[in-house]
Amino acid sequence: MTYLTEGAGRVIAGDITAVFHATDTALLTSARVTSSVLEGTADSGMHPRAKQKLLERLSQGYGKLLEGRKEMVQAHSQMVVLQRQSNLETVDFGCWGAPATFFVSADSPTRERSAASV
Repeated sequence: MTYLTEGAGRVIAGDITAVFHATDTALLTSARVTSSVLEGTADSGMHPRAKQKLLERLSQGYGKLLEGRKEMVQAHSQMVVLQRQSNLETVDFGCWGAPATFFVSADSPTRERSAASV
C-alpha cells in the first residue's frame, strides 16, 4: 500500500486542477489567435500560400496543446487509481474524479462513494 499524507494529496489535487485550467486557457488563447489572424488578414492582400502556412502552424500548435491535455487526463486517471490504492482512499480532495463506474467493482459500495475523491 502507498502511504501519502493528506497535505501531499491536497497539493497534488490543487496542482492537477491548475494544470487543467492553464491548459484550457492556453487552448482558448490559441483559438483566439487563429481568429485574430483570420480577421486581421482578411483584407490584407496576403498571399493564400503564406496564410495557409501560418494557419497550418497555428493548427499544429493547437493540436499539440490538445494532445498534451489528453495526456494530463490520462495522468489524472492514474492518480485516481493510485489514491484509491493508498491510505487516503476515502479522502475527497475536491477535484474531478473518474466516472462513477470507472475502476469500481460492483461488490464495493465504498469505492463508488470514493469515485470523485481525487
